[in-house]
Amino acid sequence: MKIHLHQQIRIMTTKYLFIATLFSTLTFAQSQQDSLKQIEQVNILVKKKLLERKADRLIFNVDASIASQGMDAGETLANVPMLKVDENMGTISIIGKSNVNVMINGKMLNLSGMALLNYLKSIRSENISKIEVITTPPSKYEAQGNSGLINIILKKNPNLGFSGNISTGLTQRTYFNGYTNGTLNYQTEKFSLSLKTNYIKGAKRSNERFNIIGQSQNYSESTRKDMWEDLTPSLNASYKINKNSEVGIEYIFDNGKNGMNILNTTKNISPELDETNFITNTFHREKSPTHTLSTYYDLKLDSLGKKLSLTGNFYRNDNPTEVNFSTLTLPQNTIQDVKTLSKIKPQIFSIQGDLELPFSFGTIETGVKYNQFRNSADLKYLTLEDNQYIIDEEKGSQFLYKEENYAAYASFAKTFGEHWETKAGLRYENTLVKSSVKDFTYGQWFPSAYISYKQEKNVFSLSYSRRINRPNMSNLNPFRWYSNPNSYSTGNPLLTPSYINNYELGYTYNNKLSASIYYLRLKNAFGQVSSLDLVSQTGTYLNYYNNSFYGANLSYTDSFFKFWETSFSMNSSYQTSEVFNIEADTFDGYSVSYSWNNTFFLNKNKTVAVFLNYEHQLPYRNVAYHFKNFMEMSSGIKISLMEKQLQINATVNNIFAMRYKADIYFRDSQQSFNNYWDGRAFRLSVNYTFGNKKKQIQKKAINFEEKDRAQ
Repeated sequence: MKIHLHQQIRIMTTKYLFIATLFSTLTFAQSQQDSLKQIEQVNILVKKKLLERKADRLIFNVDASIASQGMDAGETLANVPMLKVDENMGTISIIGKSNVNVMINGKMLNLSGMALLNYLKSIRSENISKIEVITTPPSKYEAQGNSGLINIILKKNPNLGFSGNISTGLTQRTYFNGYTNGTLNYQTEKFSLSLKTNYIKGAKRSNERFNIIGQSQNYSESTRKDMWEDLTPSLNASYKINKNSEVGIEYIFDNGKNGMNILNTTKNISPELDETNFITNTFHREKSPTHTLSTYYDLKLDSLGKKLSLTGNFYRNDNPTEVNFSTLTLPQNTIQDVKTLSKIKPQIFSIQGDLELPFSFGTIETGVKYNQFRNSADLKYLTLEDNQYIIDEEKGSQFLYKEENYAAYASFAKTFGEHWETKAGLRYENTLVKSSVKDFTYGQWFPSAYISYKQEKNVFSLSYSRRINRPNMSNLNPFRWYSNPNSYSTGNPLLTPSYINNYELGYTYNNKLSASIYYLRLKNAFGQVSSLDLVSQTGTYLNYYNNSFYGANLSYTDSFFKFWETSFSMNSSYQTSEVFNIEADTFDGYSVSYSWNNTFFLNKNKTVAVFLNYEHQLPYRNVAYHFKNFMEMSSGIKISLMEKQLQINATVNNIFAMRYKADIYFRDSQQSFNNYWDGRAFRLSVNYTFGNKKKQIQKKAINFEEKDRAQ
């Protein structure tokens, strides 16, 4: 009986233990489920933080923008407040400022123009964590340009293996355009490899009208077919030597081929009212094989974040160009056949070292950089006489240019409690220039300072930076681009840099509203100036004006009714100017522009959406220019399939087919232009990501900021 009783007690005890364990497990599971729900709720709240303002930048969190999902990086940038992406012109700019440089994970992309936009098509918005807009770049970055910086931060991903991406698209303007991108990535714990090929081929029709009315009158109209074909394979590889050091290399080969067929008609009326007409057919063919090689070495000095980075870059472009044009002159009824042969060879080499030192009292950043820029240009001008081309020595040119730049910088950043964040830096650049025309040396200091204050939903920031804008090769090269035997444009090797001071006060509320006021002072600025000497129309670059801008930016992004996401941006400014080296009437005036982007979701899963975007630049005056009204509307649909691995987008841009117009007022003439660059376009793109979508490789893009000056 005792044994039986003990067995019953053991069985009952086991049952109670099982029930208790089961209850405990269920309770724990429910607790875990509740915790997961809480985490999901927290994540939802986090995702609502669309905008963040730091001391030196505005941050756009891509995951918080539903309208940015299922897009490529270029389309995503267009959703960022105060950014403008113009695929027709091949530019990315900050509204109210000039074009920007684009970085990936803090390192400059070695691409610009259409090549940059084509590259961005291969990056999906799902792989982007955030986008930083830096309107006043700190001292760590090159002082070159007033453009500001865009930093695309990709999501970190520890997963290993293969992944890939294939995208293709077409654009129908006047002519058909197409592109194809392919990417294959492979990553192990130590080694990563990315192979990418971009191919683009297309054409567009442009119409440009330019008039000069003075002592003589000149009316010119060009109808142009621009053609391009570009194959760009690239290789990016990195290897982790150990847990503290990594080495990497990137090589890009751009095998570009461009061409233009141009019909130009020019009517010239002399002071005696004699009329001469020129009808010129031009055939322009150009090859532009480009090599870019970049390497880096990163070394973590300790577990606290101290880091040493070494980077080297090399760029070379051999650019042979042949231009043939035939001009019929009326009423003389004569024909002149001319050919120009040019070879332009820009070459850039740079090396730099950066040291990041976080301490308990603040973070110190310091570094040095050396950059060498070389260019040789040789232009031959030939006229056809007795069925044989004869070189005209007077109209040809040769130009040699060498520039060396030595730079050093240091900055200090510190946070005070939960509310204050500060950063200040100083950069010095010394430049030596030797050319066929002039040798000179100049050195300049470039300070920067930032401070921000955060209190609950309110963030205030104040920033200042000084910048320099050096002329690029198209500005400096005395190469003559002829539209007919009497009209040409040329660069000016005597150009000197311009300098910019930026002051900006920013404010962000509730991570949705962003506002700023700014003052920008531009001194010794340069641009192209046209003149008319009887029948000869010439254009050249001059340092000729100073500018002051007092401006304000405002943007607001929000979601309504669970199916509508909208973003509104506005820029307004008041500008004053003065001119030198030319005789012109200057204008002080106001500028106002705004844009309104809307995305409407058609299903509950938000995989089908239509969008309608509108932007408007009101008429404004600046220096001697009076710019006319310009507005643009675009609309389209995007569809996500196969758990967002397949993306289909269709868009119509510039529905109203607007033209760019302006009048220019000089003391001795009034000039005007009226241009249309085939802006109305239908675009269809398809993107497919294969492999595990969580295996996207995160590669390091290497800093090479000088490359744009080779253009």
